Amino acid sequence: MTDYEQETIVAIATPPGQGGIGVIRLSGPSAADILAACQNIPLAEQQQRQARRLYLHDIFDEQGRLIDRALTVFMPGPASYTGEDVAEIQCHGGTQALSQILAAALAHGARLAQAGEFSLRAFLNGKIDLSQAEAIGDLVAAKTAAGARNAAGQLAGRLGRHIAKLESRLTAVQAAITAAVDFPDEVDEPQNRQMAEELTAVAGDVQALLDKAPAGQILRQGLGVALAGPVNAGKSSLLNQILGFDRAIVTDCPGTTRDMLEEYIDLDGLPLLLRDTAGLRRGADISEPERIGMDKSRDALERSQIVLLVADLTDPAFSREHILPLAAACAGHSLLVLNKRDAAAERLPAAIACYAGDFAGEDILPISAKTGQGMPELLARLKEKAGGARLWQEEDGLLVNARQRQALQLAAGHIREALAGLEQALPQDLITIDLEAALTALAAISGRDVGEEVLNDIFRNFCVGK
Repeated sequence: MTDYEQETIVAIATPPGQGGIGVIRLSGPSAADILAACQNIPLAEQQQRQARRLYLHDIFDEQGRLIDRALTVFMPGPASYTGEDVAEIQCHGGTQALSQILAAALAHGARLAQAGEFSLRAFLNGKIDLSQAEAIGDLVAAKTAAGARNAAGQLAGRLGRHIAKLESRLTAVQAAITAAVDFPDEVDEPQNRQMAEELTAVAGDVQALLDKAPAGQILRQGLGVALAGPVNAGKSSLLNQILGFDRAIVTDCPGTTRDMLEEYIDLDGLPLLLRDTAGLRRGADISEPERIGMDKSRDALERSQIVLLVADLTDPAFSREHILPLAAACAGHSLLVLNKRDAAAERLPAAIACYAGDFAGEDILPISAKTGQGMPELLARLKEKAGGARLWQEEDGLLVNARQRQALQLAAGHIREALAGLEQALPQDLITIDLEAALTALAAISGRDVGEEVLNDIFRNFCVGK
C-alpha cells in the first residue's frame, strides 16, 4: 500500500476571502473518522447516516469549542471524485471559520493536501485519465467561453476516447504482423498495401490533431498582442480603449510607461493577452528605468504573435524613424495603427502613402484611441490576423496542449517510420518496433505510460483544493 493510500488529505476547496459558502474537502481512509470528530459525534453515528446526503451540524475544534454550523456530506469510495472516501464541510465563507475547521481536521489526523493532490488521486485511482485531469486545470483557468467549452469536452473524455480509437487501430495492425511472424504456418501474411493504407489513415488523424494545436495554445494562453512604437504615440490610450476602462496611466510626458502591462480580454471568443510596452526613443537623456523598460518592450515583441505598431499622425517623421525598424523585425505578423486621426485628419492620406511600401493596405488602420474612431475595423482586422473564427472557436474537446502535442509528434514520427519500413519491405518484426513506440507515445496522452516527473509537473500547477 502506497503512502497516499494510507493518508487522508484535507484542503480548503474555495477561494480565499469572504463569501457565502466555504468548503473544506477531505479524501482518504480516515475521512469518516475525521468528519465525525469535527462534528463531535461517535464514528458509529456518522456511519449510520445516509451517504451523499447533506446534514446540518455544528462543527467543533479539537478542544470542543464551537466553530460554525455547517452542512456536511460523506461520499464513500470508490463512487467519489477521487475514488476514495471523501467528506466535505460546507460552512459560512470567511477566513476564520475555514481556517479553524481546517486546523481541526489536521489536529484529528489529516494531512494538508498538496497542489492538485485530489485530482492526482482521482487519476491514480482510475477515475479520470491524464487528459481529463489536464482539462480540469484548463476549465478552471479558461479565459473565454470557447476555452471553457473545449476544456469541458476534454473533461468528458472526448480526447481520451479519440486517442483510444487510434491506439486500437494501431494495435490491430501490430497484432496482424505479430501473428504472421510468430505463426507463419497458421496465419496468412498480412498485405503490406492494406497495412499501409490503415497506417496512412491513422497518420492523417494524428496530423489533424496536431493541426489544431495552435488553437489550443491560443485558448489556454491567449493570443499575445503587443502594442509597440515610439513614445507618446498613444499605446496606453489604445490599451484603455480596447479594454473599455483605464488600465494604463496616460500623460503627455514621454516615458510614462516604464514597465510592461499585461491584460486579458475576451474578443468574441478570442482570448487576447494585450501587452502595453514602453515607448521607444533615442537620446542621451534616457534614464536607466526607461532603458530597462525599452528592453522589456523588445522582449515582448518576440513573445507576441501579433504586434500593433502604433504611429503618431501628429509627429509622422519621428514615428516613421522608430516604426520601420520594428516593422522589419515583425514582418508578417504586425498591423500599423495610425493614431490620433481626430487631431491630424489632414495628414492621413500622406501617412498612408508614406507607409504603403512597407505595409499591405489592409494592414494600415487609422484610428483615434481618444474618440474610438476606427476601433471596430481594428478589432475585426485583429481577429482576421489571428486566423479567423475557425482557429479558436473549436468546441469538440480535441484541442491538444503542449505536452499532448509532443506525444502526438512522437507518434506521428514512428508511424512514418513504420510506413517507410513497409515501402522498403523491411522485416515485419522491425516494423512492429515502430508501432510499439507509436503506441507508447499515444499512451502518454491518457497517462498510461508517464513517469512521476511528468505527473508532478502537471499537478503542481493546480490549486491546493483541486
